[in-house]
Amino acid sequence: MNKTILITGTSTGFGKELALQFAQRGWNVIATMRNVSKAIPEFDTYSNIKVMALDVTHETMVTEVVEQVTQQYGRIDVLLNNAGYCQMGTVEEVSIAQAREQFETNVFGVIRTMQAVLPQMRQHRSGHIINISSMGGVQSLPTIPVYCSSKAALENLSDGLAGEVKQLGIDVTLVEPAGFHTGFQGNTQEITSTIADYQASYDWMNELAQTAPFGNVRKAMSAVADIAGTDNPPRRLALGSMGLVMARTQLNSMLEEYDKWESVTASAD
Repeated sequence: MNKTILITGTSTGFGKELALQFAQRGWNVIATMRNVSKAIPEFDTYSNIKVMALDVTHETMVTEVVEQVTQQYGRIDVLLNNAGYCQMGTVEEVSIAQAREQFETNVFGVIRTMQAVLPQMRQHRSGHIINISSMGGVQSLPTIPVYCSSKAALENLSDGLAGEVKQLGIDVTLVEPAGFHTGFQGNTQEITSTIADYQASYDWMNELAQTAPFGNVRKAMSAVADIAGTDNPPRRLALGSMGLVMARTQLNSMLEEYDKWESVTASAD
């Protein structure tokens, strides 16, 4: 029997390409999105793509979709959490309500889907959960720190889960892309007003966006499809050379800082 994958956020960007990549490989693809009218016409050309409405912020909806898919296909072999968006704005500019909404989708939405699918994966002692994070979850960036912090939460959530379910035959992979044209800029929430003192941070980010190398979405998502459901998949998969530079820069900086203050650290023993 063909394996079944449930993907969230498939109307644009990575999610759209992921649905196509898995369909081309013969998987049963459950392509979910909040508004099914936004599904691309190409989905209709694949008999193995089933488009379903799903808002990951609605717990009942998540449960019902998982139940329907399980009833029709028997099980969900891979859960791929891709749904999310970016909240723009500095820490001072973003409202508490906006920050809560960011975490509601990017973090709690992922928890909901994982909690809905994990029981059957535990029952079968197999399964693969793939969470689309961001290299911004490793190295936070100015003007989008709330978004980056939601991805940092996803990183730690996935790490903890991996330790909990490894002995149950379930794998967890964090995908950390950076530098892709996915329509990401169009899927952002703006702030109501800006503070002039932070203009330098916005200028720096604009320059980064204009000068950074960009990756190929199709190649990147093909790589994700290749490792899904395989034996011993990677715990972390960085996509795009820009992201690897970001990760190494951040990790080296952290080690340098820890080493610099090691004597103070040891004095607390």
